[in-house]
Amino acid sequence: MDEIVATRPNTCPDANGTLPACTPLAVPFVPFQQNNPQVYTAAAGIIRGTLYPGLDLPFQNQVNTQEKTATLRHQIQALSFAVDELGLYLDTHRDDADAVALFNQYVERYEDALQKYESQYGSLTQMDSALEGSYDWINDPWPWDYRNKEER
Repeated sequence: MDEIVATRPNTCPDANGTLPACTPLAVPFVPFQQNNPQVYTAAAGIIRGTLYPGLDLPFQNQVNTQEKTATLRHQIQALSFAVDELGLYLDTHRDDADAVALFNQYVERYEDALQKYESQYGSLTQMDSALEGSYDWINDPWPWDYRNKEER
C-alpha cells in the first residue's frame, strides 16, 4: 500500500521543529510541524492515529498496522479522520496551499462517500434522520440484525 501521498522539499526531518537549525521540540514529546509535511493517505492515517509521519510517535513502540475492513463505512471514517486532522493542521498553518487543496479534496471525497452510503443504507447519523420530514432513525433492521455480510 502506498501510504504517503505528499512529500515536501524542506531540509529538516518532519520530527524536528521550525526553530533555528531544525531544533526538535517546541512542546514536550510532540514536535511543532513545519509547512508542507509528509502526509499518509486517509486509510493509513486512521490506522496510525495521525496523518503525519512526523507526529507518528508510537506509545511504548506499539504500532497500529491492522488494515481496516474495506467497506464504505470505514472509508467514510477514514475520510472524516483525514478532514479533522487536516483541519487541526490548518489551524496553525493556514498559508499551506497544498494542505488546503488536500483538505478540500478529502472533504469532497467524504461528502461523495456519505451521500453514496446514505442512498444505500439510510442516515448514518441521528441528526440526519429527520431531514426528510419523518424521524426514521430506529427503522428496522438494526445493524446486528443483518444476517449476511452486508454493510451497515
